[in-house]
Amino acid sequence: MIHERIFRLAVGREAKIIVKGHPSKITNEVTFDLEFLIRDNESDFRPPIGSNHPQYWKMKKYSPEKSRFLQLEYSGLSRKQLQATIDEFKSLFEPVYAFKDKTQIASRVKSLKGIRVSALNRRLLA
Repeated sequence: MIHERIFRLAVGREAKIIVKGHPSKITNEVTFDLEFLIRDNESDFRPPIGSNHPQYWKMKKYSPEKSRFLQLEYSGLSRKQLQATIDEFKSLFEPVYAFKDKTQIASRVKSLKGIRVSALNRRLLA
């Protein structure tokens, strides 16, 4: 099952969280994975760190968990937005299911703030 949610961020950027879950056939457990995409002024969504980004080669050397966390960090999403999307995904299943984050991002994120914009910049962006 796939659940997508798009957030409009303060700087004119849109961020999409894609949650892909796979229920186990043996136990009542759903293993899910997260993907983060952004759209600035383009028509399509793209990964936050592309091949021309300064952190690209650093991300390629990381483990899948760390590289996914780095993409979350550069997407501009906050912890609250991430948790809201995961909660929506969990509500699609019956209450008997237990959930397991494949990369454990949701449990490791402690201080993700998202993009902060001052009042002056908000007026300029409007």
